[in-house]
Amino acid sequence: MLEALSRHIATEIKKADPDGPTSIEVMEYALGIRLTEFSTIFFVSLTGWLTGHFFGSLLALGSLMLIRKFSGGAHFSSLTFCLFFTTAVCVTIPFFSMGISTFLIISVCSLLVFFVYAPNHFIYIEKSANHKYFKIICISICMLNFFTQSTIICLSLAVQAFSIIPIWRGGERKWIRDWREL
Repeated sequence: MLEALSRHIATEIKKADPDGPTSIEVMEYALGIRLTEFSTIFFVSLTGWLTGHFFGSLLALGSLMLIRKFSGGAHFSSLTFCLFFTTAVCVTIPFFSMGISTFLIISVCSLLVFFVYAPNHFIYIEKSANHKYFKIICISICMLNFFTQSTIICLSLAVQAFSIIPIWRGGERKWIRDWREL
């Protein structure tokens, strides 16, 4: 769905400017990423509002997006599946409550995963000069939640920590390969 929409938009842009320097494939890739981001924010906001957990859902999404920026993680083979999975996770998280011992166990496990595996981008990216600080940023975000003791942030960090464990191989490469084959 999102892939088809981004391809349609990219094709229309190329028709309007056939001599433009950007190929349809590159535009489609960039548009797909942006459409996924905006659609996720929209659907999480809407579903969070409908379930009565608007701010909790946005907090889950915001913390997930923030930590994912620095920690990396596996990708789904479909942008549409990514949209629906992220929406489901972020809207479900505010419904959970936990005691302090459960909070501490999950937080410490997430912290250890980020300490060992972050950043784990699975695919080749051109590393910036600040890339070496990404692990420190991830650990700092986890440690900051020990002070705020937010169960929503704790569960968002746990979901993201699970996605950087290097057991997820294949889908992220297939997704990149699919974009290159267009």
